[in-house]
Amino acid sequence: MAAPYAITPTDRGGVIVITATLFMSWMVLVSLFRVYMRVAMNGPPGWDDAVAWIGGVIGIGNVCAIMNGVAHGLGRADPSDGARAMKAWYTAEMLFLAGQCAAKMSVCLLLRRLGRETAYLRLCTGGLVILASWGVASILAMALQCEPGHPWELTGCRSFIAGWRAIAAFDAITEALLVGLSIRLVWGVQMRRSQKAAVIGAFGTRVLIIVLVILRQCYLNRVGSDQLLLGISDVVVATEVLLHSSLMAATVPCLKPFVMAFNTGWGQGGQKEGSYLRSGTSGGTPSQPRSHIRSADDEIAMLAPKDIGDRQDPGEGPSGLVIHETREWTLRTEYIEMRPLKDSGKA
Repeated sequence: MAAPYAITPTDRGGVIVITATLFMSWMVLVSLFRVYMRVAMNGPPGWDDAVAWIGGVIGIGNVCAIMNGVAHGLGRADPSDGARAMKAWYTAEMLFLAGQCAAKMSVCLLLRRLGRETAYLRLCTGGLVILASWGVASILAMALQCEPGHPWELTGCRSFIAGWRAIAAFDAITEALLVGLSIRLVWGVQMRRSQKAAVIGAFGTRVLIIVLVILRQCYLNRVGSDQLLLGISDVVVATEVLLHSSLMAATVPCLKPFVMAFNTGWGQGGQKEGSYLRSGTSGGTPSQPRSHIRSADDEIAMLAPKDIGDRQDPGEGPSGLVIHETREWTLRTEYIEMRPLKDSGKA
C-alpha cells in the first residue's frame, strides 16, 4: 500500500504536509504557553495577546487550506484537480498575509504597551497604521492579481511575481521598523546595558523573519510556468516556515528572559492598575525574622529621564508596564534570659 503523502521528484506533497503540520504544532504550543502566562503568571492579557491569538487561528486556517490543496494535487506534477488545488493555494496565500500582519501588529502593540514616553507612543501608533495599511494593500493586491475574475489562475501570468516582490520588500522594511522601535524603547531608560541587550535581543528575533522573507522570495523568483503546482512546492514550504515562525517570534518577548530583564518578579508579583509589582519574602535568623511586604509609601518606577521630572506619583499614569519595587522591613528581636541551675553548686 502506497504512502498517502509520497516524497519524489514529481511529488512534493509529503514535504509540504510535514512542514505545515510541524510548524503549526509548534506555533499552537507557543500560543498556549502565552495563554497560560497571561492568565496565571503575569496578566492580564492585552490587545497584543488578543491579536497574537487571532493570528494563530489564521495560521491554523492557512494549514487547513494547504492540506486541502495537497489533497487535490498541490506539489505534484500530475494533479488530480489542478483548479481546486490552485484555489486552495490562493486562499492559503491570503491567510498567510493576514496572519503575518497580525504577528507584526501584536509585536507593535506589545512595544506600545511597554512604553510611556509621548513621542515613543506616537511612533508606535504610526507603526500600527503602517502595518495595517501594508496588510490591507497586500491582500487586495493578491486578491486582484492577474485576471480579476479568476485570480487563482496563474498559468501564463508572471505579473504576480512582481507584486510579491513589492510585498516582500515592505514586509522586510516593517520588520526592521519593529526592531528599531525596540531599540527606541530602551534607549533613554536608566538600566544596565545587559538588560537593554536582553530586551533588544528578544525583539531582535524579527531579524530572522527578514531572512525568511528574502528566502521565500528567492524561491518564488525561480517559479516557472511549466508544472506550476510542482514548481511552487518550495514556495509553499518557505511560506509555512515564515508564517508560523513569525507568529512564534511575536511571543518571544513575553518569555522569561525578557520579563526578568525588567525585574517584574516572573510569576511572583501581582498586577495593580496596569503595573507589575514584585513581592517576595527574605529569610533571616530565628532571632531576627524579616518580612517583605508591599507598601504604597516606597515605590520605585523605572521611567525615561524625561518622564522622571514630570511625574509626581509613580503609581499613576497611562497604562503600560511600570516597574515598581516596594520594600518594607520589620525587625523583631527576641531576648532570652539565662538563669543558673539550682543544682549547679552541688558535687
